[in-house]
Amino acid sequence: MPAIGALRRLLRRAAGPVFTSDTVSTSQREVLVVVGRHPGSPVTDIAQELGLAPNSVSTIVTQLVGAGLLVRETDPHDRRVGRLTLTPRAQEQAMVARARRRSVLHDALDRLTPRQVTELAVGIDALGALAEELRALERDREAVHP
Repeated sequence: MPAIGALRRLLRRAAGPVFTSDTVSTSQREVLVVVGRHPGSPVTDIAQELGLAPNSVSTIVTQLVGAGLLVRETDPHDRRVGRLTLTPRAQEQAMVARARRRSVLHDALDRLTPRQVTELAVGIDALGALAEELRALERDREAVHP
């Protein structure tokens, strides 16, 4: 886990953040990133992915809507549910940041040996499997303790 955290921090520093820290807080940035990956999601889904309480995410969403970075629209099938999407400005910022990260990552991968790239791919597959097992454990716990 320390290696994954270090990679994320180094990549973010090398490529620059998606949303600058003077514009949004870390928790706001996390919400924006998840909404960007899952446009149209309700607050409850975003909260679940981040492991936060829905009311906390709702407060963050209200701040981001006010800052002009998120759009909250009422679900036409269930008026109690708000669907979240990035504003065009936030989408542009996210797209530019993703391109920077891909470029930096590509440059770093080019410096590795073919064997290191192969080992990295195997490790990524194993991490994916571990993530799936952790999701299954989480679902099992929720089924026992709803």
